[in-house]
Amino acid sequence: WLKQKAEGCGPCSLARSESQSRPCRLSSMRAMARASLAAAALLLAHGALCPAAGSDDICGMDQAGACKEEASLVQVLGAAQRREAQQTRRVTSTAGGTASRSITQLTDLLLFWPKFCDNCTKTCLSQSAQLEEQPDFTSTSGSDPIFPIPVAREINFTKAGVPFFGATTYPGYELPAVNFALEALVDIIKFNVSQQTKFLASYNLPLVESAIAFSASLAATFVNGTTTVNDAFIDAQVAADIVVGAEELVKGLSRKAPFIQGSPDRAWDTDSFAASYIGNSLLATFLEAAPGGGPIDFVLDFSGDVASNASRLQALKARAVKLAPDALLRARGFLRNAREGLVLTQVDVQTGAAGFRRFNADSPAEQWSLAKQALLSLSTFIQECFHTGMHLFGGSTLAAAQRALPFDSLTHGALTPSATLTAFTLLEQAAILHSDHNSVFSGLIYDCDIKEIWVLTSDIAGFYAESSPEEVLGTENMKTVPQWWAGGASSFAKPIADFSHAVGNSVVTAAAAGDGGILEQFSLQLFEVASFSKALEVQHAEGFASLYQNILFVLGIVHTEIFATREQFTPLVGRINTLGFLPVLLGQEKAFNPLATVGNVLNFAVSFVTTGGYTEDAPQLGDGPFPGFDKVPALASAAMEFQSGINASKQFVFEYFGADYGKNTFLPAYFYPRGVPKPYGFITTA
Repeated sequence: WLKQKAEGCGPCSLARSESQSRPCRLSSMRAMARASLAAAALLLAHGALCPAAGSDDICGMDQAGACKEEASLVQVLGAAQRREAQQTRRVTSTAGGTASRSITQLTDLLLFWPKFCDNCTKTCLSQSAQLEEQPDFTSTSGSDPIFPIPVAREINFTKAGVPFFGATTYPGYELPAVNFALEALVDIIKFNVSQQTKFLASYNLPLVESAIAFSASLAATFVNGTTTVNDAFIDAQVAADIVVGAEELVKGLSRKAPFIQGSPDRAWDTDSFAASYIGNSLLATFLEAAPGGGPIDFVLDFSGDVASNASRLQALKARAVKLAPDALLRARGFLRNAREGLVLTQVDVQTGAAGFRRFNADSPAEQWSLAKQALLSLSTFIQECFHTGMHLFGGSTLAAAQRALPFDSLTHGALTPSATLTAFTLLEQAAILHSDHNSVFSGLIYDCDIKEIWVLTSDIAGFYAESSPEEVLGTENMKTVPQWWAGGASSFAKPIADFSHAVGNSVVTAAAAGDGGILEQFSLQLFEVASFSKALEVQHAEGFASLYQNILFVLGIVHTEIFATREQFTPLVGRINTLGFLPVLLGQEKAFNPLATVGNVLNFAVSFVTTGGYTEDAPQLGDGPFPGFDKVPALASAAMEFQSGINASKQFVFEYFGADYGKNTFLPAYFYPRGVPKPYGFITTA
C-alpha cells in the first residue's frame, strides 16, 4: 500500500482535464522523495531504524554497535530529508525568469508552527516534572488550594521570547499570560496537572511529532514555480497517508477507513460527497430554508447577505463571510432533502459585480466541479472562524474556573475533563491562527483584517456561552430535526442536558452547605475573564447547569465536528484561492491548475495539526474522571448514566450512517463508538 502511494498512483490521483490524458506519474524528484518516505516508514514500523536522539544519522550507534535509543517518527523521516533540505535549487519564479531559493527557508517556515506546538508541549512536560505532587497553589478561599492562572488582555509573543509571532487580543476577554521564553507555561495546565501532562505525553506529543514529519515531507516535495496546485494536493494526500500509515503500523493498527474520506477514487468530486459533507458536518448548522422553496429545501448561503430577522448564528456567519479574503469567491449552495438523502441541486457563484452565476450538474463538468469547490472552500474559512470561537469560549471559561475553584470542590471535579488542554490550545491559537503577523489569518494563508477577526472571535465565543444547544445547531425553529443534521449531533443533547442539571443541583447544594463563596467567585471571574453576560446566574442551579451544558456540548460535540475539515487535503474543501476560477466559470478557459504557492503548502500543514487527531484510547466525552463525584451517590450515578447515554448516542449515529466508506459519502465517524471502523485520529473530544 505504501509502495503504491510512493509511486504516485492509486486513489488519490487528481488527474483531470488537461492532465487526464497523461499517465499517473510524478517528477522523479517527488517520486524519489515519496519512495524514501515510504521506505523509512516501513523500516520504522519493523524496528529497523533507530536513530539516536538529537542525531542526524539514520542510525546512531554506540561503541558496541547497538542503537542507542528507539527512533521517533520525525527523526526517521527528517534525517533522510535534512541533507536535501540544505541544498539550493534553481526554480522558475511565478513572474517568469529564474531564481535561486534555499529549500531551508520553506522548511523552516513549514516546520515552525508544528515545532512551536512541539516546544510548548515539551516545555509543559518538563516544567510539570519539576513540580511537587501539588503545585505551588495560592489560597484565595479559606484554606482550600486554588491556583489563579495569570491572565492578561494581550498576549505579546515577541515579548514572550517568540519573535516569529506578534500580539493577540480578544476584546472583552483575558488570556493566559505568558512571560519571557514561556518559562511559566506550566501554569496554564495546573487546573488538573496530572491528567493534562498524561494527555500531553501520550497523545499530544505524538500528534505534533507526526505533524513535523508531515510538514518536512511537504517541504521536500514542493518546488516553488514548478509544483502545481493539483500536484500539491497529491503531495499532501500521499504525505498524510504515509505518515499516518507509519503511525498505524508502529501501533499495530490496521487501516479500516481512509484517513481522508474524499481521497479514494476522487470521491470528493462527486455530488453525493459534497452534499453529505454539508449535511453530516458543522455546515448543516448554517443551512436555512431556501427562499421560495418548500419545507424540505435548504440553502447554504455564503454570500454575506443576512436578513433583518436572522438568528444570531446566521448573523455571525454573514460577518465571517464578509471578513473572508477577496481570494475566496462568495457562493450559495441549494439542497433538497430527498428520500435518498441530502442532494446538492445547484451552486450560485459570484462572478463579478454583476452578481452570481448559477451552475448545476448539467453545466460543463469542470465548471460544476469548481462551483462546488468555491462553495466548500469558503466553508472552511467560515468553520475555522467558529472553531476559534469555540476555543476562546472554552479557554476563557476554564481559566475563570481555575482562578476561582478549590481543587477539592465538586465544581472543580465537574469541569476537570473539559479542562484538558483547553487553555493550552487557546494559547496555540492566539499564536498560530490569530497573531497580528505571521499567522493563518494575518496573511500567511488568509489575508484578513486581523483586528476584525479578533472581534468576531469574541462575539462567537459569547454566542457559544449564552445560547442553547438548539440555537447552536440552528434547529431552534424546527418542528422535526432530520436525523442526518450535523452528523446526528442533536442525539447527544439529552444525555448532556440530564447530566448538566444533576450536576447543577449538586454543585449549588454543596456550595450552600460549605463555602457559598465558591460560586460567587466563579461568577466574578467569568465576568472579568470572559465578559460572560450571564455570570451571576451560575450561582444558581439552573444557571450553572446551563453554562455547564454548553461547555460539554460545544467543547465536546460541536468542536468534534471540526475533524470534518480534514477534507482540506482535497480540492473540494482545501482551496485558499478560488478567485482564479473565474476564467473557467466564465467559459474563457477550460481548466484550472495554476502553480502552487507557499500558502497552499502551509494550509496543509495547519490542517494536519488541527485534524490529525488522537488514537481512540484517548479520553473522550463522558469518560471522566470527575473527582469527588464518587463521594456523592447522586453524582456517581449521574456520571455513570452520562457515560452510558453518550455511548448509546454514539451507537445510534453509527447505526444510522454506517461504515461503508466506498459510497462517495462523508461519514461523521468522529461520533462513532470505540472499536468500529473509522478514520485514524477520529474521537469525540471531551
